[in-house]
Parts: sequence; C-alpha cells; structure tokens
Amino acid sequence: MKRRITDIQAHQQRNSRCLIYLDEEPFQEVDKGLVTKFGLRVGLEIEEEALQALIRQDEIPRAKRYAFDLLVRRAYSRADMEQKLLKKGFSKDSVEETLQTLQRLGYVKDIAYAEDWVAHRSRNKPRGKRLLRHELSKKGIDKTTVDRVLEDIDEEQEFQLAMRAAKKQALRYQRLSPEVSSRRLYGFLQRRGFESNVCRRVIEAVLSSHPSRSRYSRGESKHVDRQ
Repeated sequence: MKRRITDIQAHQQRNSRCLIYLDEEPFQEVDKGLVTKFGLRVGLEIEEEALQALIRQDEIPRAKRYAFDLLVRRAYSRADMEQKLLKKGFSKDSVEETLQTLQRLGYVKDIAYAEDWVAHRSRNKPRGKRLLRHELSKKGIDKTTVDRVLEDIDEEQEFQLAMRAAKKQALRYQRLSPEVSSRRLYGFLQRRGFESNVCRRVIEAVLSSHPSRSRYSRGESKHVDRQ
C-alpha cells in the first residue's frame, strides 16, 4: 500500500533533521541527508517497504551515536550494550548492525569488559571468585571468557581481597562476643563469594588480632568449621 508525502518540514531546533508528513499526518523525523538519498519530495507516493528502509537508515546512525556516548563512560559487554540499545527503543535490526560495527572496531570486547568489572569490584567491593563468576555470567559473559579472566586470581590474592572486606566489616562487631563475631563475619564473607578455607583464614587473622578475642585463635575456629 502506497502512502503520499504531503509535507517535509525542517526541524526547528535541529537543522540536520526533517519531519516527514504522510497523508497530512506526521510520520517520521529523519536525517536531512536521507531526504536527498531517497529522493523524497512532496507529492511522492511511497511503498511501505521503502518507508521501513528509510526508518532503518535513519535509526542505525542514531543507535551508533548513542552506543558511543555510553562507551565514553565505561566498558560494556555485548549483552549489556544490546539491552541498553533495545531499552532505548531501537529495533533489533539496528541494534544488531550497531553491535557488529562496535565489535569490528574493537569497542565492545567481552574480555575487556570482564577485566574492568573484576578490577572495579576489587577496588571498591572485594568479592571472591565464586560471586564474580556469577555476576559476569549474569552480564552475558561466556564461561570461557570468565574462566580466562579469573584464572589469575589465586588463593593468596583472594585471601588479600577477603581481608580488605573483612577488616572494614569487623569494626561493626567490636562489642560482640567472639562466637557471634566469627559467625557473622563468616556469613558476610560467604555472601561475598569467598570459599570456606579463605573465610576461616581471614576470620582467624582479623578477630585474633583483637585482645578480647585472642581465644578465637586457640580453638573457636571449630565453631566456624560447623557452619
């Protein structure tokens, strides 16, 4: 079914845009260059297929500009960027072409995104490998990439990360008994994704340094072992 172009108006605020009217009704705002490219003019009867092609041609550059604006702030995984673009209202075809362009140019790399994610967590909210793996998987990062990023974190590094998290958290338990403190700190570290052996090492190191809790290091680790 053909529709007739009844008006083409320049956008009042953006000189590069035009508003197309079909059958006396506003239809679509498009880039001015596409008016020339598609040979649009008042009175022209245009097929629905050509209209959809016009929309796609206008949408793809806008999707790319939006994606580049996002990438200025931080790295994105392919899955994350896809969700952002779809949520913004871009069509699946435009999103897919945008993602292919970004990947071809090297702007969207899951490995770089995963590395940035782990580094950010390590600086701000230390987590164990178990939780990091879960978070990256939820972000759409494939298992091979996740394994590659996390393989360099050994038990000693994880212990240091857990120590940083635990020392800050332990300040909240200063007035609690050693038993309660160890139980709460163990649960906290477990929720942060640290393995049991790391949790036990950290609790002993953190709580035994306090004079009133020195007896923890002499035998109360058994309490944690039963968690």
